[in-house]
Order: sequence, then C-alpha cells, then structure tokens
Amino acid sequence: MLPPTASVADALARYEAAFQGSCEGGKYACAPLPPYLEAEQPDTMEMEEEEEPKRPLHDLCFHLLKLYSDRHYGLQQLLDPLSVTWQRLDYRLSWHLWSVLQALAFGHLSAARCGLLHASYAALLESAGLWHMAVFILLHIPDHSQRERAVRAMLTLHCCLQETDESLRRERFLTERLLIPGQWLHEAKAIRARSAGDRHREALHLYRAGLWSRCHRLLIRHLASDCIINDNHDYLLEFLEGLAVPERSATIQDWDTAGGVYLDYIRVTKTLQDVQQVETSGYALERLHADVTSLCSRIELLPCSSARDRLAQSEMAKRVANILRVVLRLQLGASDSLAVPLARLAPHIGRLPMPEDYALEELRGLTQAYLRQLIVGQ
Repeated sequence: MLPPTASVADALARYEAAFQGSCEGGKYACAPLPPYLEAEQPDTMEMEEEEEPKRPLHDLCFHLLKLYSDRHYGLQQLLDPLSVTWQRLDYRLSWHLWSVLQALAFGHLSAARCGLLHASYAALLESAGLWHMAVFILLHIPDHSQRERAVRAMLTLHCCLQETDESLRRERFLTERLLIPGQWLHEAKAIRARSAGDRHREALHLYRAGLWSRCHRLLIRHLASDCIINDNHDYLLEFLEGLAVPERSATIQDWDTAGGVYLDYIRVTKTLQDVQQVETSGYALERLHADVTSLCSRIELLPCSSARDRLAQSEMAKRVANILRVVLRLQLGASDSLAVPLARLAPHIGRLPMPEDYALEELRGLTQAYLRQLIVGQ
C-alpha cells in the first residue's frame, strides 16, 4: 500500500506495474482499455503468450493521468482516436482535446501530427456537408502559407455559383464570423465558373476578387469582341470603367493597347450621340476630334487572335471613320460630309485597319470628295 502522502504519479506507477505484470504479484489488475474494447477484449491474464504483440491501446483517461504525472508525456497516443472510439478517422474529440491542451501550455506535438489533426477533422466535417465549419478548423493551422492554401482549396471545392439562402448564410458566416476575405470567395467562384465554361460569371467574380489583370485578359480574349459586334457596349463599359481607375490599370499589362482602346471607343460613340442631340461648344468638338484621331492610330494595336476579333476590329474602324467625318462636319458647320477637307480626313482614314471591301468603300468616298473639291476649286 502507498502512504497517504504518495503522489498521483506514484499511484499510477503502481497501477501500471499491476496490469503489466512487472511487480512481484504478477498481473492482478485490468488494463485501462478503451470502453469499446472492454466488452470484446478477453482478460489480459488469459491471453495466449504466442499471440503477436501489438501496440497496446489505453483509455484516454489513463493517458490524461500520465500527462498529469509527466508534462513531457507523448501526446500522439493521447490524441489517437482509438483511445476513445473504434472509428480510426473520428478526430472530433481528439481535435477539441488538442485545443484545450494548447490552452494549458502543452505544445509538444509534432507539426506532422498537428497537421493530421486539422486535416482529418476538416475532412470529417466536409464529408458531413459542413464544409464551412471545416474552414473554421483549417484556420487553426499554424503556418500562414499552409493555412491560406488549405482554406482556398476548400472554398474552391464548395463555393457555388447559384446563390441560395443557405449559400448566402454560409458566406456571411465565413466573411463576418471567420473574417475570410470576400476576395477569396469570389476567386473560388471564378474558378468554378471557368470550369463550367461560364465566361461572363468568371469575369464578374474576377472583377469582384480584385484580380484586375486576369479580368482584363478574359474580357479581351473572350468577351470584348462579342460586345462590339452585338453593340452591347454598356455591359463592356461597366467592366472597363472599373478597370480604368489609375491604381488598377497601372497593374494591367497592355491596358493602353487593349482595354483602354475599347474604353475610349465606347466613350467616343456615346459622346457623339450626346453631341448630336444638344448644341455643343467648339471646345467640346475639338476635344472629341482629338479623341477620334487618337483612336484611328490605336485600333490597329488591338490584339486579334480569331476571326471574331478581326471582325470587331473592322467594325470599330468603320464606325470611327464615320465618326471622324461627322465631327469634322460639325466643326466646319457643313451640311454634307463631302464638304469636309480631304487633307484633314485622309491621313487618319488611311491608318484604320479595314478589310478590303471596307477600304474600297472608304476610298470611293475619298475620291468623290477629292473630285468635288477640284470642281469647286475651278
């Protein structure tokens, strides 16, 4: 018997010797088995000696007593799910127990085992449909880069494009309670939209995610030409005006030769519509003329990787040529475009990238204007 002044560690050592049989009296105590093994496991004293030795499984309470007796006791066995349940992948209690132990300044668990705890419990919640709670678990990963990578991967797998009451509730939980950046959610949705082939939603979520360069590249490669051909200028203008903010456009490669050209083209067409509806000062017309002549030399810089892009470029060139005629006519106060001086029109028209039929049509108009000027000059 132990004296009344004996410590818990002394009593635990005696008990351990009793169920291991290392004391003089042999094995005279039951091993601290987990509850799920007590009914199935035969008495350790009756086990055959020939049986292949295995790693002993002890109850969680026994491991906690060992940790209480020795602060350096290994945490790997204590946090093993088999010390509580027969389900090897059930890390619920293990993860919460690890959180409590950390609060009590027990931190001697290897990084690999710590990562296994977080990943396993997150996977368990994910399999139960609680992926937003799995994000909460992954936020406890100590390493910043690994934590961000794991959270982003989870969002990419589960953020849905179709907004429902449940999806909105979960997104509010992520952004308001867990303080997940909203840009991460939109980037995940952009990836989902791309996998679904939905370019419009991909562009929208790239824009909301603040990925200006990627949004610009998507617009130029897949959406801008269709908007020009179908006269859907307002849709394209909404994106381009947001990207045109100086601190955003400065980060976009080829903005001046791609998105900036489309933006100036749409603005010029809308400005001309306003000018034709109300009386405009000479200064406004002069400014519009400068914008149009600038476009004449920049439209040819637009990247064209498909027939649709070349068609859009040709349509822009033809319309800019017509706009230039109208602006010059308004500046001169002439009633007929043929009265516009050829010297102010031809240099800019010649720089526009037009297909052969458009070029012949423009050449015919320039020829008529030239002949008329010759006749008037005589």
